[in-house]
Amino acid sequence: MSPQERKQQKLVAIYQVLLQLMSQKPMADIGITELCQQADVSRTYFYRNYGNFEKIILMYQEQLMLKYLRRLPLTAKSDMADLMTRYFEVIKHDADTNRLLIQNGQVMIVFQTFQSVFQILMQHDRISHPARNTIINEPYYVEYLSGAVVNVAITWLNKGMIESPQYLGKLIERLSKTQPAMMPTPE
Repeated sequence: MSPQERKQQKLVAIYQVLLQLMSQKPMADIGITELCQQADVSRTYFYRNYGNFEKIILMYQEQLMLKYLRRLPLTAKSDMADLMTRYFEVIKHDADTNRLLIQNGQVMIVFQTFQSVFQILMQHDRISHPARNTIINEPYYVEYLSGAVVNVAITWLNKGMIESPQYLGKLIERLSKTQPAMMPTPE
């Protein structure tokens, strides 16, 4: 096993132990020694590679989203409905974990992960959007969209995921196409 594979394996183990502990008590009450002992890693390894619980969650979530990106078609651009449908499928697949993260105040990590993935898709010109050159490139668009999408995801999770990921994907696409009558110019 390569060092990179070993490091990935340890990240998964530490993340799973952290989730297990978070299901038993608030994250603020979890000790680093407790986590390290149960994950079978040293405190030195923990501090060298992570430093805090949030970094473990962020690193794992980023890996999860990279898997999401790898499932997208390689040659074609994806439309917003398809991208968002896939996003909500990921959220649904890991619903219990996402609820646990939200309950433990880790919503910012969900926002950061969404923003990182969306920016990667934009940088690689992988998003097919009718207003791509106007709306998507506006300052703060990614923050605006991530706020909307993540808040919809949280509400959807809390309401029991009644609607399908496809419905939400189409809804987000429709809402993202809505343009204000006049965009303000930066001062």
